[in-house]
Amino acid sequence: MGQQTKLENAILFLAVSYQPDIDIGWMKNYLLPQFGIVKEITTPFDFNYSHYYTKEMGENLQKVFLVFENLYDVSKAAQTKIKSNELEQKFAKNSQRTINLDPGYLTLAKLVLTTTKNYDHRIHIASGIYGDIQLRYRQGEFVENPWTYPDYRSSKNIHFFLQARQYLHNLVTKK
Repeated sequence: MGQQTKLENAILFLAVSYQPDIDIGWMKNYLLPQFGIVKEITTPFDFNYSHYYTKEMGENLQKVFLVFENLYDVSKAAQTKIKSNELEQKFAKNSQRTINLDPGYLTLAKLVLTTTKNYDHRIHIASGIYGDIQLRYRQGEFVENPWTYPDYRSSKNIHFFLQARQYLHNLVTKK
């Protein structure tokens, strides 16, 4: 008979897409601390990988990825996604989002994005929230999946996640 094991060590990450007129300082000082202490954040980049958000949020969106400082309890992944959805609605204007918050978690083995959208490659976590493995760690590098979003495939962003993975490794080995 199989035995339940301890959950993997993880750190929380957040992907934030936002309208170009949003002050990133405001996000850093007000919004992001609601998820914890930010350890690292990417330089903002043009989110021109998809037009999925254009109708609702407008054109020329910016995006950042960030990771948080402390270990993250992955059993809270659905709650974190629900909280991010509530914050998106809180800062919406005329029922249109001005920010898009996509939380997930990074373990030594994978990067998991949480989402409300169910597809054949996603697993239900809880409360209508699904887990989507965007990147898998194999032989010293992250490997993408056929469904991995283009901005997660970017070499610059993969490098950021590799550094975050190294931070997690160091955090775990200090325990």
